[in-house]
Amino acid sequence: MDKEIPEKVIDVTGVVLTPGKPDVCLGNGEQGFECCCDECDFFLLCFPEFDPKNEDADL
Repeated sequence: MDKEIPEKVIDVTGVVLTPGKPDVCLGNGEQGFECCCDECDFFLLCFPEFDPKNEDADL
């Protein structure tokens, strides 16, 4: 990823996201908020198995 990874990001819905930390991210769909993953710019940090460039991915 070419972008600097922020510690926290505020989603358009107002939910605070923590890129690369899916277990604690409020936007993961399991913390009482709607899942924000499909619109998150940092999706591949939490789900590297979906990155076609990741040779270690277990597809």
